[in-house]
Amino acid sequence: MNESCREVLAELDVFLDGECGDDLEEAVRRHLGECPPCVDRADFQRELRALIASKCKDAAPSGLLDRVIDSLTAR
Repeated sequence: MNESCREVLAELDVFLDGECGDDLEEAVRRHLGECPPCVDRADFQRELRALIASKCKDAAPSGLLDRVIDSLTAR
């Protein structure tokens, strides 16, 4: 893995979420067009996100959000 791969993989989540600027999006797309190992990683991340989205449709248990907030503010 070279430095370019490390840079792209560090921004992969932002790219997959569609939250990056045009310049970063173009750079990631260009790199993915030339780097099969990074394409494999991006494809895995997309599939993992789709699996999680399909399995996580239930609502959180009652009171969970309050317990999380209490726990975070206690720190």
